[in-house]
Amino acid sequence: LKFFFKKIPAMIDETGEDEETQRAPAKDGLSRKKNKKKSLDQTKRALIGAGGRILFYPTLFYNLVRFKLQSKFRWWDQIVEYLLMGAVPFRKDVPRLKKLGVGGVITLNEPYETLVPSSLYNAYQMEHLVIPTRDYLFAPSIADIIQAVNFIHKNALLGKTTYVHCKAGRGRSTVVVLCYLIEHKSMTVATAFEHVRSIRPRVLLHQSQRKAVEEFKSLQSSLSESAFIATSDVLS
Repeated sequence: LKFFFKKIPAMIDETGEDEETQRAPAKDGLSRKKNKKKSLDQTKRALIGAGGRILFYPTLFYNLVRFKLQSKFRWWDQIVEYLLMGAVPFRKDVPRLKKLGVGGVITLNEPYETLVPSSLYNAYQMEHLVIPTRDYLFAPSIADIIQAVNFIHKNALLGKTTYVHCKAGRGRSTVVVLCYLIEHKSMTVATAFEHVRSIRPRVLLHQSQRKAVEEFKSLQSSLSESAFIATSDVLS
């Protein structure tokens, strides 16, 4: 018996090693799939980034032509009190934004898309929050969205307007604005989107951008429920 019990640890080790050896191919296969997906995502991101650089000035020129020729094609729109949303501003727009009461600007562009430096905004007493986000198919991270929503809310409490912009004021900026409306105007995802689209008809969300908004809404709902439960426990 002593001999048997002495052999048990070795038997367990051997058995564990065999099982681990059997599981290894499955783990390796899963790891390869994850690495392949990650590689494809990185390739997709790089290709879209390269395409975005090539198309930036042609699409910007196209938007400028529409702005000049179509009265309903506005460069920016007021979504609610203390919140403007629109396209990438030029240097000449900064004094105009200041006259509109803008005290903060959220830039969701990558560096090559940004036409106004922070120093110019600061010269007009505007706080500048930069959240570089790739164009077309991408959205800010949840952490960045929360930072942006808090930035807008902080300015609103001080009676200052925030201008949220990307390149055209269609996708990336829409994500942030929707999340603000969900958090501080008690709107659903659908109601917020319809509200924004009624003011700025050309807004458009890619699937990944809509997913980011829905994830924010889910997080906000979870936090609200937790706060309600905690308050109920205190009162009881």
